[in-house]
Amino acid sequence: MKKALLILTSLFLVCPVSAAPNNAVEQSTPVEQQQTPTAQERIQQLAYTAQNIKASSEERADALRQLSRFPNQNSLVAVARALKDKDPIVREAAIVGAEPYKAEHRWSMISPLLKDKVEKVRITAAMNLVRDFSNMDKAQQAQLEPVVSELKAHLKARSDQDSQLLLADTYRWHQEWQKADELYRSLLEDDLHNPQIWLSLADNERGQEHNQKAIEILDKALKTLPNNADLHYSKSLALVRLGQKEQASKEIKSAATLAKDNSYYWYLNGVLQEEFDVTASTASFEKAYLISGAPEQLYAVCDIYARYGNPKAQQCIDELSQYAPEYVIKELTSKIKQ
Repeated sequence: MKKALLILTSLFLVCPVSAAPNNAVEQSTPVEQQQTPTAQERIQQLAYTAQNIKASSEERADALRQLSRFPNQNSLVAVARALKDKDPIVREAAIVGAEPYKAEHRWSMISPLLKDKVEKVRITAAMNLVRDFSNMDKAQQAQLEPVVSELKAHLKARSDQDSQLLLADTYRWHQEWQKADELYRSLLEDDLHNPQIWLSLADNERGQEHNQKAIEILDKALKTLPNNADLHYSKSLALVRLGQKEQASKEIKSAATLAKDNSYYWYLNGVLQEEFDVTASTASFEKAYLISGAPEQLYAVCDIYARYGNPKAQQCIDELSQYAPEYVIKELTSKIKQ
């Protein structure tokens, strides 16, 4: 399931999302026909505004930032064009708009701006790319290094919490683990109730494969912020890496329940619950799709229907066939238990 789902997810990052429903359906099953959501018109309007040279710089920039929430072909075209715009305000916003795309695509689009004549554009480009520093080849790292130094100097000059947290994150992404740890802990001394500081501190340990230490940090955080969904989610992932799947399934269930309408958490809950409770797993996949309407989450519903003989399996696959390649449909159909 995982391989095909990854392929399907990748496919839909470069296909218009108008092919898939985006609103939560109210019918009794997640595979019944849904109306075309008005959100699609909104996405098209944002893409149009982003490319409209008659609009003001601020209007285009705002549209580009909003497009970061809606990765599809129209959004990608708008972002790619804006990255080459003569207006630095537009170029900077386009970097933000490029955030949801894969690292290799972001590198090809954004790396030319590491040499932009405007400092703010260069820094924003570095901010976008440095998070993938550990996965870059030596040539890419060498190209990024001077602008990362520029980014760090820019942030060091600012004392506000957001800038200091971003500086710590930059240290972490740049694999300066000790500097990141010290700065995160300094920030926690002033604010124990900021969940992002706890999450980033735990990620700093995870980046060094210190998963037990990450869990200990998250346990401390949860004593202060027991109802924070993201903390439970992060702890769940750390437990999975340690092979403690049953405990991880409890944590992701807490995360999904607390977040309520986070379709990704409900999807992960479905993945982890399957080993222990197929009924709960199926319901979680259904809920994820009902929230998002995303084709890749419909795939997860169809997959578990097919593998466990759910009578709705064929109906689900028929619905998915409107969006998925033929080979994906054939693979799912072959799994149906008679």
